[in-house]
Amino acid sequence: MSDPIGLPYTVNPLELADRDALIEVREGPTGEMGPQGGPAWPWTWEGDIADFATLEGLPLTTADARKAWRVVAENAIYVWTGLDWVRFLDAFLAPGRQGPANELTGAAVAGAVGSSASAQFTGTAPGQVLEITFPRGVTGPAGDPGVAGAIADAEDVADISDASDGSILSWNSADDLWYPVPAPKLAGPWSIAGSQFAAASNVSATERTVATMTIPAQSFAYRPIVIAGQINIKAATKALDDPRLIVEVRLGSASGPVIGFGMPIGAPNNTNVLLAPRWEQALTPESTHATVAANQTSTIYVVITRVSGTKTYTVVNQGAQLMIMAQPLKDQS
Repeated sequence: MSDPIGLPYTVNPLELADRDALIEVREGPTGEMGPQGGPAWPWTWEGDIADFATLEGLPLTTADARKAWRVVAENAIYVWTGLDWVRFLDAFLAPGRQGPANELTGAAVAGAVGSSASAQFTGTAPGQVLEITFPRGVTGPAGDPGVAGAIADAEDVADISDASDGSILSWNSADDLWYPVPAPKLAGPWSIAGSQFAAASNVSATERTVATMTIPAQSFAYRPIVIAGQINIKAATKALDDPRLIVEVRLGSASGPVIGFGMPIGAPNNTNVLLAPRWEQALTPESTHATVAANQTSTIYVVITRVSGTKTYTVVNQGAQLMIMAQPLKDQS
């Protein structure tokens, strides 16, 4: 029991109660703070339970040691040791330590047209979010049409500053970009006919150029294609040395690569020789054989060649014709 502190002498009353002796002793001064204790026994918080009777009814074993509940009826914490209960009556009477400051952020949500505005907190402190829902407005009238953008400014279009007139865009899956390439359609046509072929009688030359055609420079690389052609040739057929002739369409010179071909049949009268496309090697879309570079003028030659025989032959230009078109190359590099 308390008694005046610091007095040199006190009276200490003694009282006997049955076999016990009760004596009042003087209270001493407050001592120094003791050493730091060990860490508290960790709990597993199980939440609230109505009363202790309900808590005792739980089928707990030693495996449930350190589980803790708040008994609502007593506002006390009970901790299960595995064998018995430890009760903390005053656990909720003292204020807890200061928690971290709440860092509130905001979020806006568009609600349905005509709905009411609302607000709610989501998340847990200290990272809560104030979510405000605003009613969506009604759709307004359409605005004025904008100015059309340039294809060259698109993010998926490569540099088209060097594109030739009439080019189209081709997709390159290697770098996911559109590149300018010449239109795949045939360009032209260019043709010569009639008097533009050199007629001749009693020709004895082994090789004779009977026509030339100039194709102007194009802005793209291409392969010239013989679309149609014909020429009339008369050769004797009664002697063993009668001539066997071929007609070739060549690119660049009289000895350039063959791009067209025809063969007359020996007859005493005129033979109409039809000219068709022909190349002296296999071609693919990537081939560069018998092609013309971009911005380069080309010349086409029609050449009659004697394969065998010595007799003369006659070239008739009436009805003669040659038509050429340009096929753009797949690779323009």
